[in-house]
Amino acid sequence: MPETFDLRVELPAALAGPAAAWWFIERFAARLGAPVGPDDGYPESGLAAAEQRLGLRLPQAMRELYGRFGRRHDLLHGARSLVPPEDWETEDSALIWQVENFWQYRIAVPLDRVAETDPPVLIDGSSQAYDDWEPFSDSFSAACVETVMSQTSLCGDWGGWHREALPTDAARLERSLTLIPPLISPGGRENTDRWYAGADVLVHEDRSDEQAEWGWLYVRALTREALDDVRKALPGPWTETVGS
Repeated sequence: MPETFDLRVELPAALAGPAAAWWFIERFAARLGAPVGPDDGYPESGLAAAEQRLGLRLPQAMRELYGRFGRRHDLLHGARSLVPPEDWETEDSALIWQVENFWQYRIAVPLDRVAETDPPVLIDGSSQAYDDWEPFSDSFSAACVETVMSQTSLCGDWGGWHREALPTDAARLERSLTLIPPLISPGGRENTDRWYAGADVLVHEDRSDEQAEWGWLYVRALTREALDDVRKALPGPWTETVGS
């Protein structure tokens, strides 16, 4: 276990690029008692076979993610899942690498950016027509950090909770937690997403839902104590996030 692990410090540092993101994921897994092992990724032969089948070369960051952590379902699979290399597909000028479990949306790398080391990532939010890609993250590695924080099951029953935001939440968040740089900055949503961290907790304030006047709060706690502290500081009807 790392001697110190504080999300207020670790998460901003993880956004510096692929090497920083992989270092964060390794430390995060170790912090939760499930360190990364040598067999947690897909073998090079499987990645190369998928590249040959698709007729393209993977972005370096994508190759590194799958090669180091791709088989870690407890880290990277929750309400959405990584697509295994043998099932990778290109569609609508995008290479799809994550899917929501009920196919409500998919996450992909634009094909015209696959030559980049750490390309941007797109999301398709339409279950009716899978050709409406929108920006999801400025970089693949940042999307991986967000995936770990939002999808991991290592946190147990206290890991993922959410509720509709209240008008008093903004001031309480600023008093009890630290505002950190956004893990992802979808195009046109720079002013709708805010991220707050404590040593063992992350709160995502999402104001993109026009049906919710004050948006939604999503909590990822690393310990039961951290969750209890957030729920005490931000009282309300919290619900466990299904698939987290």
